[in-house]
Amino acid sequence: MEITGIDAALGIGGVQASLWKVPKGYANPTDYFDLFRNALYLKKGSHTWTRNKVVTMIDDHDQIWRGGMDKARFCSGDQGDKLVLAALALNMTTLGIPCIYYGTEQCFDGTGGSDRYIREAFFGGAFGPFRSMSRHCFDESNPVYKEVSRICAIRQKYLCLRRGRQYLREISGDGQNFGVPVIIGDRMRSVVAWSRIFGDEEILCAINTNPDGPSSAWVTIDNDMHSDGNYLDCIYPDTRTKRLTVAARNGKAVLLKLPAAGFVMYK
Repeated sequence: MEITGIDAALGIGGVQASLWKVPKGYANPTDYFDLFRNALYLKKGSHTWTRNKVVTMIDDHDQIWRGGMDKARFCSGDQGDKLVLAALALNMTTLGIPCIYYGTEQCFDGTGGSDRYIREAFFGGAFGPFRSMSRHCFDESNPVYKEVSRICAIRQKYLCLRRGRQYLREISGDGQNFGVPVIIGDRMRSVVAWSRIFGDEEILCAINTNPDGPSSAWVTIDNDMHSDGNYLDCIYPDTRTKRLTVAARNGKAVLLKLPAAGFVMYK
């Protein structure tokens, strides 16, 4: 980008492929999070260099990473309709410039052998979403649309979600043996957690890649910023949710419990 003189570039290759596959459990989380370490290899001093250099998105109008003429939106298969909010939340709370391709927040599920199937008419037309014609599909009551708005507001409120360092967190089922989540078998159904840290503030984010049931795990947090017995408070989805108690495990950790395809943020 510096050679060409442009300010930012679209991450529609490997970045998009990983951002699509991780929430569905078909890629290891490191496949996505390690992409942002490239700034260190470029001797930029911090991986946060990428925060305003790469535009990240789940869907787009070409889907070039899929290859050939097989075109599809995230919601078109593999339970994407259940996992789309988790995927959008991952997109909006990790490094990069988050971009939402129109219709993703409305769960559009276009698929077919041409670009036209992922370029549906939003406000009526001969070729509309969900195999429709002349249908207005901007639904402000759509729950995914409404939750995206809430997450965006939280992102705007907390600087560390926009500028903070980013860490994929180790998890544990028993509170003793920790490691980053990986695919076991053909699909990963697990808690995937990451922290954004800016100054003395840490926000812990996590998704559940299991669309059919709840998942729980002990999740590592910054050892030096927290003390045994302290608390983390939920800032999404429900601030009335019981706070999490910090425990001296793998340095420091908290026990997260997420609903099917859920997303949470704790501060």
